[in-house]
Amino acid sequence: MNAEISIFGVLVPSVLVCAVVAYLGMAVVARCLRYAGAYRFVWHRSLFNLSVFVCLLGLSVLLLTKVY
Repeated sequence: MNAEISIFGVLVPSVLVCAVVAYLGMAVVARCLRYAGAYRFVWHRSLFNLSVFVCLLGLSVLLLTKVY
């Protein structure tokens, strides 16, 4: 993975970009799960959201390494 990504001339760590993408994806997934009522089946909502974030972070890092 590249160490830095240039965004409008500013060098940003690539993990930070992946973390922001994963957070936005987690926010969308959490909203969909809340709307569907799926949180009734989850024991600890914060841990579940953290695990979704980690999975999405891994996916975004994997996709970023495929692109660059």
